[in-house]
Amino acid sequence: MTNKTTKTNDIDFSIIRERALRNIREDLITEWSSVYPSELIEESFDAVKAQHKDRANIEDFIPVLVEAEMKERLRSRDLDVPA
Repeated sequence: MTNKTTKTNDIDFSIIRERALRNIREDLITEWSSVYPSELIEESFDAVKAQHKDRANIEDFIPVLVEAEMKERLRSRDLDVPA
């Protein structure tokens, strides 16, 4: 396949990935908004997601990677927005 979108039996997994990312974002905000402002979590999430999308060879793993990195950043109190 020449593009990064995975299709099996004409299922567009990009929709599933975007829903997963939206749910992960909402869950992180719900869980961590007592520690960090929601806007900071959202800004960091968007930056981390963009980095993973730019570097991804297989986009199916982006939600897992973004969630793992965000949880690590939240736990380690490192929500600086990556450049």
